[in-house]
Amino acid sequence: MKAEWIVRDGRQDLLLFFNGWGMDRRTAEWMASAAQAPSRHDLVVAYDYRDIALPEWLRAEMEKYRSVQLVAWSLGVWAALHAGLEGIGRAVAINGTPFPVDPTRGIPPVIFQGTLDNWSDATRNRFERRMFAGSEHDVRLDAVRSLRSSAEQKEELRSIAVAVGGEDAGQASSWSFSKAVIGGRDLVFPPENQHVAWRGTDTVLIGEMPHFPFFHHAGWEEILS
Repeated sequence: MKAEWIVRDGRQDLLLFFNGWGMDRRTAEWMASAAQAPSRHDLVVAYDYRDIALPEWLRAEMEKYRSVQLVAWSLGVWAALHAGLEGIGRAVAINGTPFPVDPTRGIPPVIFQGTLDNWSDATRNRFERRMFAGSEHDVRLDAVRSLRSSAEQKEELRSIAVAVGGEDAGQASSWSFSKAVIGGRDLVFPPENQHVAWRGTDTVLIGEMPHFPFFHHAGWEEILS
């Protein structure tokens, strides 16, 4: 995976943000700039899960912090659980589950495979309309859309499919998510499947929230609360 600093101000606490499939650093940059209150964390964004392994430089940096908290969105939820992370404090999942390809707890397999088989610039545009459902004309979209190519996104999704279905996924984590935030208008991870997957975990339902959740939060501190 790729990991990049978004905020590095020498704070005592670190926030890891595991972005969704196909995304880049722009969502994290926008959240850091648009937050209504300053964050108390340094911030690293992780994305591009063609290789699920956590970069060694990030593992070393994590050891320098008093605490490490985590926010994971969409397929980033699965990626975070299989990245070999240790020492995680509070962890919040948004519109994703530990079971990314699953008929009752994740994305239905036929839909996941269809997305992979047919991914192109045209299907990407349709997927984004579903991802941003209700926000299609929001002026903020230009600031958060991924700049990665459709071909690279397809390669990443294929790698995720192989890892989920085989041994390349690595070992599951020794930590667990503290809270799951579920969007009632999520058209990617069906809300009913998310509820099943997170049974026994503290959950919050935001009825009007689509798959892309970040226009519905004032900042990282609100998500972590």
